[in-house]
Order: sequence, then structure tokens, then C-alpha cells
Amino acid sequence: MTERYCVYHVPDPLSPLYSLGSAILGRCIHSGRALDPPWPRALAQDFPPHPAKAAVYGFHATLVAPFRSLVPAETLIGALDRAALGAEAVPLGPLELSLLPPGFPALTPRTQTAALSDLEVALVKAFAGYRHPPRPDELARREPLTARQRSLARKWGYPFVLDEFRYHLTLGDRIQGHDEALAPRSLNLLDLLASLLAGEAADGCAVDSLCLARQGSEGAPFKVLAVSCLRATGKPGAGRPAGEAAGHGGPQCQGLLPFPECRPEAPK
Repeated sequence: MTERYCVYHVPDPLSPLYSLGSAILGRCIHSGRALDPPWPRALAQDFPPHPAKAAVYGFHATLVAPFRSLVPAETLIGALDRAALGAEAVPLGPLELSLLPPGFPALTPRTQTAALSDLEVALVKAFAGYRHPPRPDELARREPLTARQRSLARKWGYPFVLDEFRYHLTLGDRIQGHDEALAPRSLNLLDLLASLLAGEAADGCAVDSLCLARQGSEGAPFKVLAVSCLRATGKPGAGRPAGEAAGHGGPQCQGLLPFPECRPEAPK
């Protein structure tokens, strides 16, 4: 069995934040389309290769890390619905550009609230019974880890959960030169990303829906399989295959596919 599933938060696919983040990576996780970069081609030499290797995962924040499932996808969609029924949307507030160890650019909340941490804990525990335990080679690939992270990985399948969890929207691959106190090229890249995302990061977003994503085979790109909305006004969420209209929540739950475009045309 090579297919894997995970639970993501993916920003509203109709928002400028999603459009820019997906274009920076080079792929839309909903439609699967390859995307042009949002910077002029004349600046291409100042950026890493596009699309990024991280485009396989799409523009997302991980809430339940990829796992090999013991149950059919329909069971996982049901679990996603139940999780959404029991949770309320979590505002993130303004986001800021961060460089996460060992050097990945990402957008993070200025403050990670208890509500956000509680949501992640509830999801990790809710899906724990549906996954195969991690293989020894999967654990080995995570090294180096702290003793605490190693313990979490063995128990929950992923080292960055519970007290080690930090919400982040990944923007690309590891920046070379990070270990050398950030080479000038790395600093230039962060400046360019910060400039591109300034308005959208300041506006922030909310975790108002959960996405179940599927990877069909090893190395294949993840694609959203189902979306379930969190309660914003006391109404329950409704999980469904991506593309079907949903009855509750914000724009993300009002019909996902097909997109006429995932982002505006890139500047020449």
C-alpha cells in the first residue's frame, strides 16, 4: 500500500493568499494544475527552481501528517465530518514570514492560540486509530530529532505534534545557505517573498475548514479529496468530495472545482 492521506488546513481557494501561496510553490492542490510563478521571469535567477519540490504537498498547513490508512477513504471523510462538527473556526490573525528549521520559508501566526493547539491535538487523536504505524525507514528519515520528538513520532507517527506543533503555511524548499547565517541570496529571497505577501499576510486568515488530501502513490502530488467546514455561527460543517457545493461556512465551502483560474496571469 503506497497511497497516503493527511488532514490539512488550506486557505480559501478563492482568496489572494491561496492564489499567491500556490503560485509561489507552483501547483494548485485542489485542481492539480501547475502554476506560473507570481514574479517576472526576469527575476527567475533570484528564486529557487520553480515549481518547488514542496509543491507535491501543495499550499497548506499540516494538522494530521501523511499516513497510510487502515480504513477506506469514506471512513476518513466521515471522521473529518465528525471532527468539524465538534470544532469552531479559529482566527489566526496577521501572519508573518518565518524561516523554520532547517531553513524552510513559511507563513506563521504571530501568536499560536490555545484554540489552535487544541484543534490540532483533537485531530491527531481522532485520526490515530486509522493509520498504520510508521515504518522504521519513515522514522529514520525524520532524524535528527530531539528525544521528545522521537517519542512523539513513534506514538503518533509524526514528531511535530502536540506540544511540538507549530502552525505554518509552507512556501518552498529549504533555502541553501541557511546554516551559513543566511547567504545574501537567501536574504534576498526572503525580502522578495515578504514583499509579495505583505498585504495578504497582514490580513491573515482563519482555520475555518479542514481538508482531507490524498497521495495516490509514492512521490505523487497530494490532492484535496474532501472538505469539511468548521462552525463559524453555530452551524455544523459538512464534509464532501471536493467540487461539490457545501451548505455552510465561508467561500471555501461554496464549491471548489473546477476553478477557471487558480491565480491571475503572472507578470511578464
